Amino acid sequence: MENKDFLYRDYAAWKIENFDLLEQLKSNNSVLYDRIEPVYTVTEHVFDMACESCSLDEDYLTIFQVGFNYLNQQIEIIKLYFENLFNSNCDEFVSYSELVGYLLYVSDIRSDLENNEIDFNFDELNEAETCLENAIMERRTDFVYLREQLNEALNKLFKNADIEYVSIVDIYVEIAESLGIYLYEDDELVLGKEI
Repeated sequence: MENKDFLYRDYAAWKIENFDLLEQLKSNNSVLYDRIEPVYTVTEHVFDMACESCSLDEDYLTIFQVGFNYLNQQIEIIKLYFENLFNSNCDEFVSYSELVGYLLYVSDIRSDLENNEIDFNFDELNEAETCLENAIMERRTDFVYLREQLNEALNKLFKNADIEYVSIVDIYVEIAESLGIYLYEDDELVLGKEI
């Protein structure tokens, strides 16, 4: 139980430490926030459950731990790019958040495949990643070409591996739905009512 308490305290401290960045991403409608939102929302929901009931079963604890670890990793990468490549300039960072999102996706894929001890030739993916990083540093705007290059590298990677890749974000979207959290509901337009 004590280890769980430390984990919850670590998460609470992490939220405080990263609150401004998360709010900045959210208020700017950043694709990076959209990317981590399913994991953040589910992790936050499970954290609230733990605070209310003082205990979680093993499944919820695993969901919480995996979500928190993932969020921490993603935010650290985002901060690295934000602070080092963009000198904490939010407007410029938002302009390139699509490319940063691609880099996060590449990081996810590499990490997942390595953690599952699946042997791949990452050469083309590494090349696409380097091209993305260079494009950001050079402030290039040929996003369509870069997206196509990344998609080509990913298609070759998965075709040669003969696997279907499901990201942690997709898994957390499904977990959210099973918990009754619907992340992508459109607000309904109600006519004839005062706003």
